[in-house]
Amino acid sequence: MRSVLVTGGTGLLGKGFEETAPKGVSIVSVHLRDYKVPRGRAEHVSLDLRDKRAVEKLFAKRRFDAVIHAAGIASVDYVERHYAESLESNIVSTLNVTAACRTRGIHHVYVSTNAVFDGTDAPYRESDATNPVNKYGRLKVECERLVQETLGSWTIVRPILMYGWNRTVTRPNPATWIHEKLMRGESVELVDDVRENPLYNLQCGRALWAALRRKPKGIIHLAGKDRVNRWQFGLKVAETFGLDKSLIKRVDSSRFPSIAARPPDTSFDTGRMRRELGIAPMTVEEGLRDMKRHMEAGA
Repeated sequence: MRSVLVTGGTGLLGKGFEETAPKGVSIVSVHLRDYKVPRGRAEHVSLDLRDKRAVEKLFAKRRFDAVIHAAGIASVDYVERHYAESLESNIVSTLNVTAACRTRGIHHVYVSTNAVFDGTDAPYRESDATNPVNKYGRLKVECERLVQETLGSWTIVRPILMYGWNRTVTRPNPATWIHEKLMRGESVELVDDVRENPLYNLQCGRALWAALRRKPKGIIHLAGKDRVNRWQFGLKVAETFGLDKSLIKRVDSSRFPSIAARPPDTSFDTGRMRRELGIAPMTVEEGLRDMKRHMEAGA
């Protein structure tokens, strides 16, 4: 493994992937907007993956041993309101990237989501039937099918709710959003009827590198160890960083009637992650403590 392309590389997953990279591997990270990203392990390139010619030009110019495809609009509520734009962002970009991989025999790791499930029969195994409750989940199911039916060498990973220190150019994640609000002394309303087993982004990065080394064919769920609701997760953030947890208000999903439907419990079975990738899931406390260590070290 000498050269890897990661799409959507400014996101939390891309940051975790870059920060856990082994020595000697060249990473090219592409993203739609011309963000000014601090120099790290990756070479950052602005590219519109909906432009087939631009994608072909990149693949013709650079030789990649593998591709991590994580690009595409991923805001559940934005997709619900802007479906045509989101369809193009997810489906067209995936078509172009898979075509470039197919003609060159490049192993493709597609990054999907827990939103492919309806949340009524957790914990979910990779073999369980998909049944999304929102437009974002339906888009990702179609992208998964596209990858499975058009490529010879592929792995689909489904990360669940991810947290960690994000880049300043990208939107906050649950941990950083809660941390920022509590640091400012603001109250936070968190639901107690939506559950996942949250995934620390650096552990996600390690799992992706394992997937590139081992190239397992099929679907692998990536998740942490603890099954928690958002309110419980918020309390863990407050406890870890020594913040005022009395500011965290417990509500249910009816408090937010205008947002897209969320599946109530999409917690994953992580057996295949352990067996196929050799990655043991971390507890929420372990992940948040590592975040705190990075903060204190100024990393």
